[in-house]
Amino acid sequence: MARIRPAVTPLLNLRCGDDLRSRLQSAGIAGEYLCFADPVCVGPAQDDGDLMAWLGMRARYVALHASQDPAAVRLRLGREYAALNGLHRREAVWFWFEHDLWDQAALIRILSLLAEKRLLRGKLHLMPADGERTFPELTDAELAALQPVPLSDLQIEQAAEAWAAFASPDPRGLDAFSRRELALPFLAAALRRHLRDLPWTTDGLGETERRVLRAIAEGAVEEGAVFRILRNSDRVFHVTDLIVREVIGRLRQGPNRLLMRENPLRPTPRGAAVLAGTDRFRPPPRFHAGAHVLPDPPWFWDPAQAAAIQGPKA
Repeated sequence: MARIRPAVTPLLNLRCGDDLRSRLQSAGIAGEYLCFADPVCVGPAQDDGDLMAWLGMRARYVALHASQDPAAVRLRLGREYAALNGLHRREAVWFWFEHDLWDQAALIRILSLLAEKRLLRGKLHLMPADGERTFPELTDAELAALQPVPLSDLQIEQAAEAWAAFASPDPRGLDAFSRRELALPFLAAALRRHLRDLPWTTDGLGETERRVLRAIAEGAVEEGAVFRILRNSDRVFHVTDLIVREVIGRLRQGPNRLLMRENPLRPTPRGAAVLAGTDRFRPPPRFHAGAHVLPDPPWFWDPAQAAAIQGPKA
């Protein structure tokens, strides 16, 4: 008996957010739209291959991060990940992922799940980003003029390798990977920006934490102002308002906090001392992808070496 082949449906546009849903239509770009909105560039990302455990972990984090109902978040994430299993039924899948850390982290997460799916060969295409502007910043005519580029086997294989290193508890593997010649054009810079959010050997702050603290010390007294400063000053990590809120909350924690708890935003004397280089931040416990951050960090970013290094053992 002849095997019944699944019906092939038209083009799918895959994006790590909803910001292009209406824009692609107005630009005359055909196809359905799939939003993959798991913000894997922030929060825990330990991945042992158990998708159910992964969804539970990410749902708990995203619900807390976005002040949403955990059950609703779990259902949404489950639908997004399940939709990836049906991509082989598409004639083509166009990936609308830019140069920044948010997009690149989502891209390697998705490709890590698709790397072994032989039915997808030749169907996956990457839309060319210019490394400066986001896709929503382009005009309709500029969007319509973009030509999809087929994702090569090497790009997909390297994306899966990058994800394994991203999710590893030891960030030195990701550091080594980011120094290689990579087929995905913006991946190395994004991964190194991610690593720079490990505690620094100089002051204990990650790069985003330092940018937030400095913006407040220089006069940004509310979250919106901090967000605008960071958004306009960091080409590789396009922070969201929720990321800024989470970092501010982290700097307000504990008896040795760096920011005053009450509004308007302003540094504590300890925060001012950390910025001046006369004191150190002891970060509250959190996961940075697969790596654990603790008050006495097991891992640091060393700016002198521009490398992830192991902290002193107790």
